[in-house]
Amino acid sequence: MRNFFATDTALKIISIVAAIIMWLYVMNEQNPQVTYVIRDVPVRLQNLDENKFALKDDSAEYKVNVKVKGRRSLVADIKPGDIYAYVNLRGRIEGDNLIRVDITTPTNIELIDVSPREIMVTLDAIVEEQMPVSVDVSGVPAPGFAVDKTTSKPQAVVVKGPRSMVNAVKKVSASLDISDKTATVVSTLPVRVLDAQNKEQKGVSFRPDVVEVTVSIVPVSNVQVLPNISGNPPEGYIIRDVRIDPPTVVVTGGHDVLEGLQSISTEAINVEGATSTVSTDAKLIIPKGVTIFDEGIQAARVTVEIERLATTSISVSSDEIQVLNIPSDLEASLERREILLTVSGPESIIDKVNKNMINLNIDAGGLLEGEHLLGVRADITRPYRIIKIEPAEIAVTLRKLS
Repeated sequence: MRNFFATDTALKIISIVAAIIMWLYVMNEQNPQVTYVIRDVPVRLQNLDENKFALKDDSAEYKVNVKVKGRRSLVADIKPGDIYAYVNLRGRIEGDNLIRVDITTPTNIELIDVSPREIMVTLDAIVEEQMPVSVDVSGVPAPGFAVDKTTSKPQAVVVKGPRSMVNAVKKVSASLDISDKTATVVSTLPVRVLDAQNKEQKGVSFRPDVVEVTVSIVPVSNVQVLPNISGNPPEGYIIRDVRIDPPTVVVTGGHDVLEGLQSISTEAINVEGATSTVSTDAKLIIPKGVTIFDEGIQAARVTVEIERLATTSISVSSDEIQVLNIPSDLEASLERREILLTVSGPESIIDKVNKNMINLNIDAGGLLEGEHLLGVRADITRPYRIIKIEPAEIAVTLRKLS
């Protein structure tokens, strides 16, 4: 009986050993150890202090290829999501950080290699910057009014975000339409944070997100600026031209003051005895209750061109003399002759004068039928002057209308 049990135990041991040998054979031959590369395994970013840093490129995707080893039956079904790849961002600095990729594999899977072993993660520091609010006004006030000043309360907002995105902010704006307004406008408006292309800058926050905007609108009037010239050039010289810049200015004040104001003048510009051009900045004389709308304009540039006088002679037929104020029952005829005119003017343009610039006339008002000797009058375009008319008188015959 003892031999029977001893023989039975031995058989059991032999069977177990045989089973193990068979299992090892099957595992090695039918389900062997293999290596396998899992491609495009996403890398997770861990321990990023979001109060201090942000990814410079928040759209960047970090991926690695992971080489593993294990039984074929296990390895064959591994997907990229089954591999846990990560980098630790604790203690990193702003800018480029070359960081080792750590890998956690499923149970019974051995890690062989990772490619790349390290990845470059670029961090942007989170910063805050105070930026002034620009009030953008659209439209125009009603006629006779203009925008004087614009203000916002507060005058600035705090912009927060990754440094590169905060640096990309070029303007903080609040917009208000003041079309046809006749008085100061106060409004609470949303703030817009804009980039160089005037588009909304993404990835930043700001506080406050609304501001109180005040646009001051005042009555205005466009008035002429008149130069005040005193004195005269010496004999033989003439003021050829007077130029002023600006020729007009916009002024503001009460409606009652502006209503009757057509012009303002400069302080006196003395040209007494001058024989050449005089150019000077002349202070504007501002009436009481009026201010210049553009505070930068307090004077006008006045240029007085002075030239030597020259003379020339022009002959005009008496046929070109106009008879004025002929009695209604009479008609007029003039003796036919040439009228010689002596004209003076600036030396540089005296050769440009011609008879088309001259108007000759005589006045027959109140005269009776018969022959009369009447004085010839002449007008000429400035800056020329008629200094002599020969003959100074001409015979005119008035007859009854036939």
